[in-house]
Amino acid sequence: MTQAHRKESTLEREVTDATSARAGDLLERVDTPLNTTDLTLTSGRRYELRTDGDRDQVTIRSSEGNIVLRIEVTDAGPVLSFSGASIDLVATRGMRIEAEDLTLQAKRNMVVETGGSLHERIHGDHHTRVDGNEQLEAAAVEMQANSKAVAVRAMEKITLDGERIGLNDDPLPQPFPWSKLAED
Repeated sequence: MTQAHRKESTLEREVTDATSARAGDLLERVDTPLNTTDLTLTSGRRYELRTDGDRDQVTIRSSEGNIVLRIEVTDAGPVLSFSGASIDLVATRGMRIEAEDLTLQAKRNMVVETGGSLHERIHGDHHTRVDGNEQLEAAAVEMQANSKAVAVRAMEKITLDGERIGLNDDPLPQPFPWSKLAED
């Protein structure tokens, strides 16, 4: 073998070795996808990451092992599940919740409070069932039935008490100005 051939062969080997070394370094830097991994922090909380077919799941457990937060991500979208002694959702400007069905349930008491007005628009029926007493207090109370009757029934007496009670008192009754009939 001539000296030129030996130099060429040595150069080819060096190039091949360098390329292999770089490829090895590159492969070492590539993260292999995992099906599951757990990480426990010094606080004692544990973060679990899992994949199960078409669903990825992140679970955060308390130091006692209880689930604090679970996020499932599917092709249909994310699902959040969380629990705790109390949960605060605070927005400085606005908050909007929209769903096909929505349920709010309190095992004891519920308070709805607003610093302004409360408007409800119900496109179907509205049924309220109160097992205890119902009390309504307002500066004025107005009630209007737009197309059907108003019925009041009681198992005991009905009491109407006022400074003046007018029955058929308005010869030309008009809808309340706030009503849908007044808008039409």
